[in-house]
Amino acid sequence: MLARLLPLLAVAPGALACTNILVSPHASTDHESMIAYNADSASLYGSLYHYPASKNPEGTMRDVYDWDTGTYLGQVPEAPVTHNVVGNVNSAGLSIGETTFGGLEDLCSPYPGSIVDYGSLIWMTLQRASSAVEAIHTMDMLMNTYGYASEGESFSISDAEGVWVMEVIGKGEGELGAVWVAQRVPDGSVCSHANQARIRTFARDDPKNSLYAKDVVTFARKMGLYDGADEDFSFSDVYDPVTFEGARFCEGRVWSFYSSLLGQSFADEYEDYVTGKNLTNRMPLFVTPPEKLSAADVMHHMRNHFEDSALAFDEDVGSGAFNLPYRWRPLTWTVESDPDNSYVNERAIGTQQTGWNFVSVIRPSMPKALQAVIWFGVDDSATTVRVPVYGAATRVPPSFAGAGAQDGVVPPMMTFSTDSAFYVFNLAANWAYSRWADIYPVMLERILDAEAGLAAGLKKVDDEVLVMAQNGDMGGAVEAATEWGVQAGDKLTKEWFNFFGELFVRFRDGYDIQQDLNDPECGCSVGGDGYNKDTYERIVAETGDQYKELGGGGGEHAVGPTADEKISRKTKSKLALKAFL
Repeated sequence: MLARLLPLLAVAPGALACTNILVSPHASTDHESMIAYNADSASLYGSLYHYPASKNPEGTMRDVYDWDTGTYLGQVPEAPVTHNVVGNVNSAGLSIGETTFGGLEDLCSPYPGSIVDYGSLIWMTLQRASSAVEAIHTMDMLMNTYGYASEGESFSISDAEGVWVMEVIGKGEGELGAVWVAQRVPDGSVCSHANQARIRTFARDDPKNSLYAKDVVTFARKMGLYDGADEDFSFSDVYDPVTFEGARFCEGRVWSFYSSLLGQSFADEYEDYVTGKNLTNRMPLFVTPPEKLSAADVMHHMRNHFEDSALAFDEDVGSGAFNLPYRWRPLTWTVESDPDNSYVNERAIGTQQTGWNFVSVIRPSMPKALQAVIWFGVDDSATTVRVPVYGAATRVPPSFAGAGAQDGVVPPMMTFSTDSAFYVFNLAANWAYSRWADIYPVMLERILDAEAGLAAGLKKVDDEVLVMAQNGDMGGAVEAATEWGVQAGDKLTKEWFNFFGELFVRFRDGYDIQQDLNDPECGCSVGGDGYNKDTYERIVAETGDQYKELGGGGGEHAVGPTADEKISRKTKSKLALKAFL
């Protein structure tokens, strides 16, 4: 038997990272396919990759580097003709995202000489394929021809017709290639995956909705992994069995998204699963939302921190005095008083170590070259503003542009620059982390205003370039779409740096300092709630009389926000979002 499961904490830099949401056309308000993706890793610099369309003479070779490590893996022949690729979309109306699940340890050690890692698989496929089904077959060909060099992966693949989830794992050191299964998200439904394989049984006679490697079952039999009936074969249970970590850190994010759509009954039904108490109570692969989702709705769900759920972590001592829904790594930890047990930090969708994130939208109402738009953001998906860029764009905003380890380039992670969108958004986000309950409601309101403005701008440009395309000027349409995206992205970076300055001026030194032109001293009013009431209670509980005011005290002295005031601070962001939607 193979070693059963690769310890999740040992899997590549992206382990326990990345979250995907997949929305089928009839589950969206505008009948558009959508994929949302967080690329989460502390070592990942957020930039928008661009690969121009090309024509390559026979014999042209492509250098392949591992996306996670930058290691040179070898060369593969370039395709004769490639599509323009911007981030994770292309000029043929295709989008691809991913999350790493790892899987069985022995299958994560690639066949010697394997060249194609999961990052290269994404971008080579975007350059070569024009539809979701073609992408699936292209990925299969690349892995089986040149070898698959990564751990188990779940891929999200969309075109104007629909959305697919594809799960892949290599065959280990003894055999070239990979086994996989792909399922089309039923139209009207949504799907999500987050570092845990989720496809279980699948249809064998429905190629419009179910595709798979011809040896996905026979390989498992050969390796001694499965001896049941073909129709009972479960990809997830065989190749990536659920563990406590897989349920709590990974499936918990899927549960939080599905629960926010379907309500408390769904949350209650699967709470024992995502808390690791009943690993057999698996959630459905797809769910049907009661209301259709817009791109703005999907962006909202990518800001999720388990709010108001059984896994909420914004009120215990770890959240500090300002209800911070983040925990600094590592994910697991121990205490001296209980060395035989380990404890966890929750892993939410919105997380601090995101390098970049996007919501891709494939619009069937537009000409094929203009169908794909990537709403691209850098850093934490809860604190970013996503800027829309067309998949056909021949240039990307300089403040967002960059190459990555998959290009054999070391990104400028250690160089701070206010011309870098990545560091501008990090500045604002890290300032918000310092006093979340005070700063984030202000930040969220600005985020929503900015994204609404960009949506209005995109609609106007869509109308303009559609007329140009219909009049036969596709080149002019692409140039106009490109230039608008470049200007919008760089303008956003400058505006967000100025916004960081506003936040710093207002929320410095523990105060809330706002403009008041009637005040002759500073032209401002100085306020601030201090810590929340629970923090003051903890201080007294831990220190006794150390800080007690002798000779009385009490009365009109500050004791922190009341319970009602505390709740009000926490819900400002939710109210702002409801008003926007």
